[in-house]
Amino acid sequence: MFSSLIILITYIDEILFFKDKDISDNFFFKTLVLSLIKSPTLILNLSPFIFLFSGIFFYVKFLRNNEITPMSLSGFSKNFITLVPGIFSLIIGIFIVLILSPISSELSKYYETVKTKYSYNENLIIMSDTGIWIKENKNNNTNIIRADLVKDENFNNLKNMSIFIFKDNKFESRIDGQNVNIMDKVWRIDNANQSFFNENKTIKNYKYFSQIDFEKLKNFFNNSDVFSIWNIFYELQQLRQRGYYGQELVIKLNKYLSLPLLLFSMIILSTVFTIKANYRFNNFLYAFFGILTGIIVYFLADLSIAFGKSGKIPLVLSVWMPVILIMTFSTYSLLRSDE
Repeated sequence: MFSSLIILITYIDEILFFKDKDISDNFFFKTLVLSLIKSPTLILNLSPFIFLFSGIFFYVKFLRNNEITPMSLSGFSKNFITLVPGIFSLIIGIFIVLILSPISSELSKYYETVKTKYSYNENLIIMSDTGIWIKENKNNNTNIIRADLVKDENFNNLKNMSIFIFKDNKFESRIDGQNVNIMDKVWRIDNANQSFFNENKTIKNYKYFSQIDFEKLKNFFNNSDVFSIWNIFYELQQLRQRGYYGQELVIKLNKYLSLPLLLFSMIILSTVFTIKANYRFNNFLYAFFGILTGIIVYFLADLSIAFGKSGKIPLVLSVWMPVILIMTFSTYSLLRSDE
């Protein structure tokens, strides 16, 4: 149900995005393929809510079929009925992190590559071992920009920059500077050294007029979905060597680590509305409880991460805090159940 809903919503979103783009043939097929490519990432991100609803309707089926009483008479406690699906979900969570996340991250990379080709901003930013590399398409020409690092996590202040200027796909000159301050789309380089084929000259206050919106371009680092559990450590290290803390990667890493426990907690939490409520509701109320719980969990997670980003609490703790609260509540409800 969730997969179908995600694919449908994503498909409509892709159609709206590509309706004004130049796609000559197979428009609906290509947008459908992109929707399918993006769906695994969305399913992974929504897996806690999928497990919550699955747990609720799993135990509702137990109640509807009157399977709780025979199992209790056979010597199985309600805690056993709760823990077996919970442990199974924990194992699935580990499988999702180790196996599914690399697949979804590679699909996300391909998805972002395709979307970039059709977006109006054709600039590109890459973080590598040799620094930050930026490709800018300017006046039908391509300029290549490289910087060593970001100063004080501020993308408006770069160190040791080189700008390779091409005209008609032929190298024209190179501009080097140690300190670059970016205000809007004007790059100010102190004591810039401009090199031509047979000439070098120093420009005290060089201004490079760019078409790059750095505030939008640096969002590349906020798309943590392109990193899996296997390469996120390395990418985070590379970011920090370039002077960028990488908040989004820290958050994503800890979300990966906490996901199995969160899925386990969601299954335990689903029993609160079902076999431990000692009352049978109609399916509408079960769905309502599930949606309400999902909203609360999402709000707590989002609020906690917002506190972490603002520095009010440690960033790592901000990711784990909702998981700890849900685990505590679930464990408490598990221990206090009336056998």
